[in-house]
Amino acid sequence: MKNHNKAATTFLFATAFLVLLGIAVMTNASIPLSQSNHGESFYYFKHQLIYGLGIGLLAFFFFYKIDISILKKFGLPALILAIILLCLVFVPKIGFGALGAKRWISLFGFSFQPAEFAKLALVVYLAHWLESKKDKIKKPVMIFPFLLWIGIICGLVILQPDFGTFLVICSTAFVMYFVAGSDLKTMGLVFLTGLALMATLIAVEPYRRERFTSFLNPNNDTAGSGYQLKQALIAIGSGEIFGLGLGKGIQKYNYLPETIGDSVFAVVSEELGFIGSVLVLLTYLIWILSGIKIASLSKDAFSRYLVIGVVAWIGLQAFINTLGILGMIPFTGIPLPFISYGGTALMIELAAIGMVANIARKN
Repeated sequence: MKNHNKAATTFLFATAFLVLLGIAVMTNASIPLSQSNHGESFYYFKHQLIYGLGIGLLAFFFFYKIDISILKKFGLPALILAIILLCLVFVPKIGFGALGAKRWISLFGFSFQPAEFAKLALVVYLAHWLESKKDKIKKPVMIFPFLLWIGIICGLVILQPDFGTFLVICSTAFVMYFVAGSDLKTMGLVFLTGLALMATLIAVEPYRRERFTSFLNPNNDTAGSGYQLKQALIAIGSGEIFGLGLGKGIQKYNYLPETIGDSVFAVVSEELGFIGSVLVLLTYLIWILSGIKIASLSKDAFSRYLVIGVVAWIGLQAFINTLGILGMIPFTGIPLPFISYGGTALMIELAAIGMVANIARKN
C-alpha cells in the first residue's frame, strides 16, 4: 500500500507540474500569435484554461470516482464512437482543418479533435480485450482480431493525414499487446511489417518524403521543409544553460512555426535553457516510471493493461515530439502532452490520468 501511494503521489505531482508549466509557457508564447489572429493577447490562454484545463479537471474527477468495472462495458461503444467521429472529419461542414489536413470536427458550436478521443478509447478497449483473451494471447491467430481495430482506427487517422498520431496509436497498441504476453515471433513479424508500412507511407506522400530528407540532410532545404527544424534548433541553442528567461524568448515572434503546438519544447529550451529542458524530460521520465509502478502493483489484468496503455501513449508521444524537435528522428508534428496548446488533447489526457489515479486508489 505504501509503495502504491508513493507511486500515485509521484505520478500526480509530475502531471501537475507538466500541466502548470504548459499553461505558463503556452501563455507567453501565444501572445504574438493571439494578437495577430484574434486581436487580443490572451485568446489561446483563455481557450486552454476553459476547454483544456477546466473541462479536463471535470473529466479527471469523473473518471477518478467512477467504478473501474464500468469502463470495461463502455470500451467497445467508446471505440465505435471514436470511429464515427473520425469519419465525420471527412464530412463537409462538419470536418475542417488547415494546411491540407482535416483533423477537427465542429458539432453544436464546439470543435474538437477526434483522434485524441480515439487514443483513449482504443486503450480502454484493448485493456478489456487483452484481459478477456489472456489465456489465448500467445496463440499467433490472436493477432488478427487485434490488428482489425488498429487497422480501422489508424487507417482513418492516416487519411486525415496525421502520420504522428498514426505512429503513436500503433506503438501504444504494440506495447500493450507485448505486455499482455504475446508470442514473440508473431510480434517480431508484426514489427517488421509495421516498419515496411511506415516506409511505404513516407515514400508515397511528398511532404513526408521532404521531412525525411530534411532529417537526413538538415541543411538541404532550410527555407522549406527544413525550416521548422532549423528555427527550433536556433531556439534551443539560444537558450544555452540557463535560458533567456520565461517570456523573454525571441523565436516565438514569427520565426518558429507552431510555437504553441508541436514546437513548444523549443520555446521551453530557449526560455528555460538546458537545465529547464532537462528538468522537463526528467519529469516525463519520472511520470513514466511511477506509472509503470502503479501498473505493476495493480491487482487485475484490466487495470494493469489500462495503465500501461496510458503510460505508453503519453510517454511515447512526449519523446517522439522532443526527439523530433532535437533533430534526432524525423519530425512528425505531434504535440507535446500536457504542454502544447490543444483543448481536446489536454482534456482527454486529464481524463486518462483520472483513470490511472482511480486504479491506484482502488488498489
